[in-house]
Amino acid sequence: MSETKQPVLLHDTLSGGKTELQTLIPGQVGIYCCGPTVYGLTHLGNTRAAVVPDVMVRFLRHEGYEVKYVRNLTDIDDKIIARANEEGVEAKDLANRFIDAYHHDLADLNLLDPDVEPRVSEHMSQIIELIESLVTLGLAYAVDGDVYYRVRSFGPYGQLSHRSLDELLEGAGSRIDVDERKESPLDFALWKAVKPDEPSWESPWGAGRPGWHIECSAMSSTHLGDTFDIHCGGRDLIFPHHENEIAQSQGAHGQGTFARYWVHNGFINFDGEKMSKSLGNFFTTRQITELYDPETVRYFLLTVHYRSGLNFELEVPCPSCGALLAKEDQESGKCPACGHESSPEVLKQRVRFPGLEDADDRLAYIYRTLAGARAFLANAKRPGNEEPPLESVSSLVEAFSAHLRNDFNTGGALGELSKPLNEVNGLLASGKGVSKAVRYRTIETIVQAMGEVAAMLGCFGQEPEAWLLRRRDSKAARIGLDVAQVEELLAQRIAARVAKDWAAADRIRDELAKWGVGVQDGPDGSVWSFL
Repeated sequence: MSETKQPVLLHDTLSGGKTELQTLIPGQVGIYCCGPTVYGLTHLGNTRAAVVPDVMVRFLRHEGYEVKYVRNLTDIDDKIIARANEEGVEAKDLANRFIDAYHHDLADLNLLDPDVEPRVSEHMSQIIELIESLVTLGLAYAVDGDVYYRVRSFGPYGQLSHRSLDELLEGAGSRIDVDERKESPLDFALWKAVKPDEPSWESPWGAGRPGWHIECSAMSSTHLGDTFDIHCGGRDLIFPHHENEIAQSQGAHGQGTFARYWVHNGFINFDGEKMSKSLGNFFTTRQITELYDPETVRYFLLTVHYRSGLNFELEVPCPSCGALLAKEDQESGKCPACGHESSPEVLKQRVRFPGLEDADDRLAYIYRTLAGARAFLANAKRPGNEEPPLESVSSLVEAFSAHLRNDFNTGGALGELSKPLNEVNGLLASGKGVSKAVRYRTIETIVQAMGEVAAMLGCFGQEPEAWLLRRRDSKAARIGLDVAQVEELLAQRIAARVAKDWAAADRIRDELAKWGVGVQDGPDGSVWSFL
């Protein structure tokens, strides 16, 4: 942890530029993140929106800040109620089921638990109190048991999305439901009167439930105060959700209150298109982590700056001939090369993600380096004289941290790993050109430095050998490699080496290489891994 705090820059959506983080209370940071509406399994967009603040929290703590991190759960919503009614279950039971699934998925991805995880259903009194305050101030009005926010009464409305009321009205068009009871089409619901087959709570306006936006205003002020430091979320929440939060919170507590900085992450696209439930471009986080190690998914999400869009390229090979299917062929299910017809379910199981493949290979390279470094330190004798490590390794943590101080640039930070890891691998292969002391100290330092990097990033912190073995078996299953056959050939090769039949041993090695399998011979025997 740093002894003194160097400036941390972040891009603030409200001001539209990069600015230095100046916390409300020196040395302390309050962060609020909009969590999911829990009516189904989370998708990668939800996941990215959780990973971004997770890295922020980790790094700010590394820099010496005391962080209070609040991430909410929306467990009351139209979508939750609709799905619960479809399944014939209570809305709260459905929400709890998907909250458990959400926690499971995020734990797989090594996300820290928030310090507070408020639920809408547990903050009804605070929500009602806030709505009452807005009504009293003339910023909200009740109609037939519903309560609406009077948007035109809040002068700065549109400040976050940088649009005027007229622009917002024009851009909304058909997306706004026509309701003649509202004073303006932009007015939004704070409280919704009870309808049949819906959960409800008593309020001054009758039984009902809160609107979507009011919940975050109430929960953030409850757990972080009327003013706090950073509000996070996906870009899709800027309008209307976050714009409405500002109107509610500043309307109730005064301009200049609420979030001091707004941090929004970019979208995730599949093959250049916004994610949807059609074949090939909608995948839950769990579907992805069943194919690839969760750390590979986390690493991939961090290879691009959080504000940039992230494209998940995908390939769908024909189950019969292996030819890659174009989008129209994926939709029709018919391969133009061989005429084979497949169902959407079959094709979805065949999907490959080149970006994740590259991330998986890169992560494996890092873990192989760490495994080699640890093995070296376990077997080498520490030299009697002390010499400094190679400069690229000794400066790694500071170079890595500098990128994170510059708007949490994880992509740039990861780029700093290339040179030191390459040099360490050179030292592991041969000690020529440097003294034994420099070699030992450099390899020792990379292990220590990567431990600090792991704490900041949430990657590279597992036992290397265990991760590599798990990755090997997972990749074998993903590509359909017959592990039993590989093990049989490896046993034959070991037998050939014992018999000193080097030609047969080399022939088997070459045969395994055609499958992308490499063999490592050591004093404890031979093992295999992917090349």
